[in-house]
Amino acid sequence: MRKIKILICVLAVLILAACAAVQEPVFDMMPWLDAVKAMDYEAMWVLVEPAVNIEKEDFINKYNNIFSGLGVKEITFDNISGPDENGCFTYTATYKTEEYGDFPNDFSLQMVWNEEGNRVYWDYSLIFPDMDEGSTVRIKTLNACRGEIFADDGTLLAQNAYADTLFMDTMKIEDITAVGNVVCPLTGMTQDELQEMYDKALEDGTQFVKLDAYFAEELSESQRQSILSVAGLGIDDKMYTPIRDYPLGESAAHIIGYMGYPDAENIPEGYTDSDKLGVAGLEAAYESQLRGKDGKIIYIENKWGDNVRTLFEVPMEEGQDLRLAVEADLQKKAYEALKTNLSLEEGQSGVAIVMDAQNGYVQAMAQYPSYDDNWFTFSLSEENLEYINSGVQPLYSLATQGNYPPGSVIKPFSATAALEAGVITAETEFDGQIVDNKWQPEDVHVSVTRINDKAGSPLKLANALRSSDNIFFAFAALRLGADKLVDYYKRIGFEQEMPFDLPVNTSGVVNSGTMMTDQLLADMGYGQGQLVLAPIQLAAMYTAFANKTGDMMQPLLVKKICRTEGLDYVTLSEREKTVWIDDAVSQHSLDTLTPMLQEVIDHGTGHDADISGVPMAGKTGTAEIQNKAREISWFACYWLDGYYDRLVVVMVDVAAEKGPVKFAIAKELLAP
Repeated sequence: MRKIKILICVLAVLILAACAAVQEPVFDMMPWLDAVKAMDYEAMWVLVEPAVNIEKEDFINKYNNIFSGLGVKEITFDNISGPDENGCFTYTATYKTEEYGDFPNDFSLQMVWNEEGNRVYWDYSLIFPDMDEGSTVRIKTLNACRGEIFADDGTLLAQNAYADTLFMDTMKIEDITAVGNVVCPLTGMTQDELQEMYDKALEDGTQFVKLDAYFAEELSESQRQSILSVAGLGIDDKMYTPIRDYPLGESAAHIIGYMGYPDAENIPEGYTDSDKLGVAGLEAAYESQLRGKDGKIIYIENKWGDNVRTLFEVPMEEGQDLRLAVEADLQKKAYEALKTNLSLEEGQSGVAIVMDAQNGYVQAMAQYPSYDDNWFTFSLSEENLEYINSGVQPLYSLATQGNYPPGSVIKPFSATAALEAGVITAETEFDGQIVDNKWQPEDVHVSVTRINDKAGSPLKLANALRSSDNIFFAFAALRLGADKLVDYYKRIGFEQEMPFDLPVNTSGVVNSGTMMTDQLLADMGYGQGQLVLAPIQLAAMYTAFANKTGDMMQPLLVKKICRTEGLDYVTLSEREKTVWIDDAVSQHSLDTLTPMLQEVIDHGTGHDADISGVPMAGKTGTAEIQNKAREISWFACYWLDGYYDRLVVVMVDVAAEKGPVKFAIAKELLAP
């Protein structure tokens, strides 16, 4: 019995000793917080007991991808509490980033005890509380759609579209040689190049490979059928190749312009070398409005693809649309009139502008030769590149960047200057002597030759305008004097920066450093000398006559700027008619000159543009260049009472004596 008691005592001692050897759990999450703060993912892994099925490599990659993707620079902790009786802690962790600000999150952390000691019972909610198995953090750029450009009637002039994209699906290809038999003739690739592309796609695990892109309807029906008959080939027109499409092409290219990539050495702020931007026309002038602003969203996505929490968002701002004054049909008509009547082979070129003289709206502004802005959608063909670099210079905007001597179309304005100064009246007669159509006054060193002797006698303002007599306007300029004539030209816009939606070359009166002479003054009176201006400026000048107010209107291409906001299409700004120069032509001068300018069309040099039953007024002009081998020939004409306020200006650069071609062009645009 004594032995049994001794054995029981020994066992009791051993049991007590064993119990004393079992360590009481002490929950401490500070090593975990320290590792998180250091973003030491290896150290974090050592401290966890996963509550989900995850391997070390996946654990480390998950944290690294999320924290580096967000650009987490620092992690701080606040509001630390616990543990409770179950070993649960709570705390606030803030992920600090430079680009997206701070991400504060409230966490609940369960500690457990195992044979290795104190451990974090880890699941995905310890990255973000809203995450669970299969969740991830997404960072998406919300791409803004570029604004589109519309004609006055809503016709699209620049639109967002998709090219027809030829692609191969590597998962469905059965015979790469059969693919090559169709693809190689279309793309110019060799079979070896196609094979290399295919092999690389398989190696990289890429399923869809873009092969080439085409304009809509560029592929014939037979080509499309050949493509679609081969396993693994397809054509996409909704996703792969976004493009900017210009439906009017060469008809409106110098208004609309085109897009391209920035110069690698001069990339604008906010762009990369892979971003397209406007490089000509309205696409360039209104780049900041058209482009819009990309947005960004960072969110937690669950395994079903749902956004369960938005962490950060900058809303996308759609590009703004331009609503123009341009009338699409009239714009096409203007271009076709130029193209039909001018010869590229003979080196002819020209501009046609149609304006509403009451408000300055530019309804058409075309030139020939032109170019197709769609050429710049893909790489330029050798043929188009050669044409662009030829002496034709089709990219050069004649209407806004060309500076040309005005010739006799300036005469109504030089007459206005003389009338307003009181040096002539409607009844003033030329009192000099004309011999063989030439005037060489004895008191000044001047020689002026008239084109013909059809003005009649006595030579006055009315018949001088009707027959476009140079002598009378040289005579009036000499009476006026250089200072007053130059001052008037400057007052009506010469040597000023002209307000317009597109850049306009500054007009000139007298070249810098040139000494004013009597001959230069006389020449200026009838539009020669050193006077130069762009066609769009001349059109603006003639609004002073055509609108019957004497005010010169600012020409406007863009009437409204609009944008889609949610389900609404809103007008952001609307431009009203704007006077550029008040009282450019006095009412007295208007009353005097208007019937004379009507006579120019009815019975004078502009009679070839006469349209039966349509009262019109206007003025012709011709400036000789290149030793009189060529001429800049002008015609400005507008409708009178009872008709819409249409003003047409045509300028052609042609061989000598070919100028009358301007009338056929103008009549197309003046016809009701």
